[in-house]
Amino acid sequence: MKQLLLALFATIILMACQWDKTAPNASITKDPANYEAFKISITKHKAELSGKPYSEVSSYFFHLVNDSLPAYWNGTPWDFYGMTRTPQQGEIACGYFVTNTLADLGLKIERVKLAQCASGEMIKKLCTDIHTFSGIKNFEAYMDKQPENSVFIVGLDFHTGYIVKDATGSYFLHSNYIKRKGVMKEKIGESAALAKNKFFMIGSLTANKKRLEEWVGK
Repeated sequence: MKQLLLALFATIILMACQWDKTAPNASITKDPANYEAFKISITKHKAELSGKPYSEVSSYFFHLVNDSLPAYWNGTPWDFYGMTRTPQQGEIACGYFVTNTLADLGLKIERVKLAQCASGEMIKKLCTDIHTFSGIKNFEAYMDKQPENSVFIVGLDFHTGYIVKDATGSYFLHSNYIKRKGVMKEKIGESAALAKNKFFMIGSLTANKKRLEEWVGK
């Protein structure tokens, strides 16, 4: 009996070590070497979602941005001219972080053109439900009213990134130029990059039903 229990325990440990590291809900830091496999897994899962309700499509996209992108990209250094396509290798500018990762998730976009244009133009091209605000307080008040499991792009005076909202609040996912910190995910109320700005433009990616349905091949 003891040997049977030991064998069962060993099997459980082995299975735990072989879990799918590309799962969007994974919270651990992921090995950049697995990034190509992660992108391939998205292509496969998108095909499975093509006939599903839009809520499932939107939820999957949200978890990719909210969970998987930070797990791979967190700590990748910022540089004004950075345009790396591989997390943890080279540097990444704020605009390229948004467009490179959207392209990696399988969205058909003009990656380089959008990264180099004004963030407002990128938002108009990719998002719906677009709003502008003056001051961080007005921006925070708007985010308080937004639904959970949402993904946005925010354009600032001289910066851009994702805004994601889950059950715990709203977060800024971006390649942070301040002290060249690079890619990080931080609460919007604790972000110096947000607090420094006077102008905010925000548009929703998850509300853009047409684009995400095209993304999964509907």
